[in-house]
Amino acid sequence: MTSARTVTSQSRRTLILVQDFAQNVPAAFALLGSNARDKVALRITGGCSGMSESDKSDMLRFFELGMRGFAGVCWSGGTRAINQDGSINLMVTEVPGVIASSNPDCVALGTAPRTDIMSLRGESHLVFDENGATLNPSHEAILIVQDGADGRLGWDGDLRAYTQLMEQWKTYARFSALGVIAWNGGSVTKKEIINSAEHGWSTILVAGSGRAADEMIADSNFISQSNVFIVHKDDPQNLRATLINLGFIKE
Repeated sequence: MTSARTVTSQSRRTLILVQDFAQNVPAAFALLGSNARDKVALRITGGCSGMSESDKSDMLRFFELGMRGFAGVCWSGGTRAINQDGSINLMVTEVPGVIASSNPDCVALGTAPRTDIMSLRGESHLVFDENGATLNPSHEAILIVQDGADGRLGWDGDLRAYTQLMEQWKTYARFSALGVIAWNGGSVTKKEIINSAEHGWSTILVAGSGRAADEMIADSNFISQSNVFIVHKDDPQNLRATLINLGFIKE
């Protein structure tokens, strides 16, 4: 059985780059997105609070079916949650790796704000924060955003960096479609949803997934925007049809 620490990205390695909050995104990280067959990018945002293990498995299945044939950049937070027994605690951050494993022309990337001092524990197990999260080895590369050597950021500390990179892909790499898919989530997810809509990106909210996604769906003014779309968590084919219609999946 593959352990939670086994590197499962397509290249069998995960590049780790570090950026200061005030700096621009490293070119080496930005260029990785151009390796995707299709010049499109989807950011998966959200959380899994209140979800059972069965719910989390269903979530991954929803994205796997709904994004079948996706060959662009799929990215999310760059962390992985580990259970006490060493198994993977399935979170939204697992979605890019799952999509890339089923779609070899997709590139899975991650970003993560440094919220604490990183440490090695046990058998050289890298611990990213006080909750025991580690970096996700299913991604081709992870960009760590920090506030200098001594500073610590909140969990929205990578929002500026990934927003900047999405816009750079559109301007310099001629990406034809940019979007965010929101599943569940809390205050940071809500901020990402609003940020996506304000930038004119396709903003897809998953109804029934809980918390932030459903709260934003209940906001009639927000969902009246032409770049906001709603799909239901029990209908992955609707997600796929939406992505095809918006140009994220080429058939």
